[in-house]
Amino acid sequence: MMPRLLVLALATLLLVPGTATADEIRPPALKPDALDLLPFGTFERQDFYKEHGSLVYRMQAQRKRLAPLYKQRAALQAKKGKRSDADRKKLTELQTQIRRTAAQVSALLGRITEEVRADGVDGALIAYMNHAPSGARRTQRYSQGLVLMLDDLTPAQRWMFDRTITQMEGAYKTNAAQRERTMLAIKQTELDPEKQRAIARTFDRQLQVMEQRFWLLVDVTLDRDQKVWIWNRLPESMRRKSQAEEHLYVLPGLTPSQGTRLRALITEVEHEASPDNAAVRRIGVELRTKAKTLTAEQRAALQKERGEAYARLNELNRFRREGVRKILSEEQWLDFLAIPPSLSTNERSGSYRRTLEGWKPNGAQAAKIATLQRAQQTASRESRQRMALARRESADLSADAPQMMEMEMAMNGARAEQAEAGRELLGAIFSDVMSADEAAMFVLGHWGYKR
Repeated sequence: MMPRLLVLALATLLLVPGTATADEIRPPALKPDALDLLPFGTFERQDFYKEHGSLVYRMQAQRKRLAPLYKQRAALQAKKGKRSDADRKKLTELQTQIRRTAAQVSALLGRITEEVRADGVDGALIAYMNHAPSGARRTQRYSQGLVLMLDDLTPAQRWMFDRTITQMEGAYKTNAAQRERTMLAIKQTELDPEKQRAIARTFDRQLQVMEQRFWLLVDVTLDRDQKVWIWNRLPESMRRKSQAEEHLYVLPGLTPSQGTRLRALITEVEHEASPDNAAVRRIGVELRTKAKTLTAEQRAALQKERGEAYARLNELNRFRREGVRKILSEEQWLDFLAIPPSLSTNERSGSYRRTLEGWKPNGAQAAKIATLQRAQQTASRESRQRMALARRESADLSADAPQMMEMEMAMNGARAEQAEAGRELLGAIFSDVMSADEAAMFVLGHWGYKR
């Protein structure tokens, strides 16, 4: 709870009349361990390091110097008996070195913080980054907590997400303890290593499903602006969308022209990227299978070749993102950004019965759901009728007929509307029918869709 309380305190800071304004208050300096949580995508991070990387690398180099200095100081301080003059002199020198080096780290971090703020990272987010969770799946847990930084959550939403995140923290700890005990027991058996790794992966899969369900809860209970706000603050590793290309084709209002241009762009990038993707895979296999026979020069040459391939792939990915951005309207781009991580098109379009399979609503809850369903049925019926019409009209068309893309976009649009109606129904059930504990139980996997 401490990080959330700290952020809330910073966000609701009251200024005494006559004192500095909020903008004039110096924000906290970014801590070194928070650098991986910067709210940048791949290309924003590349651009930031291209311009300010020297500051980061100098800070990291100075910070590395501190560890052996601390170790030497601890060894001298732990000496028993009276210290010699040489020891006292050495200890004084170490203290001076530590203070000087720590001051240099602090100064560099201050300059990095100024550059980060210039890129739009505010003091409240920096404070939250500095107090990010530690331990396993740190980035995922940090990203989940961003939901509670939204200042326009309703009291019911805040309670639901606070309750869910608190219970997820307990699930992370339980999973880690169970994994440790299980793997310890397995090591005492004759089970082959591959099967041991497969068992270990089942624990990871449990957490992945829990995290996926959390983002589904976000998807169906928050509005687009709230989800875009969260997306813009996610670290790089959490910005990778599941089935990103499939999500593009079911964006609201996508026209046949846009669909054709998207398909051409994606096909072009895939064709251009194919040789470099093959090179990266080949080099990876060589570095793994020939690790003991490669000379230092051969290894360096392979790593250089792989680095050059990655650089070309990054440029292609940048070209694709910029191309997609130009094809989509502003509203469609925001709709795309608002799609949370970990969710495929299938997870975003499932029926509430499948999603909540195994949940037993009480009488009052069932009555509310029936009322909500009646409101949804009209929209779903109209979407199904448009899909059926598109199927009939496309049945006699060849795959390369000019009208086929129009029929495909019409069908995708109808599917998107039907999926949106399903998400609205599911969101209303989570927000207006279930208790906060029931929503948390779904996320934790006590019941729900079968995998």
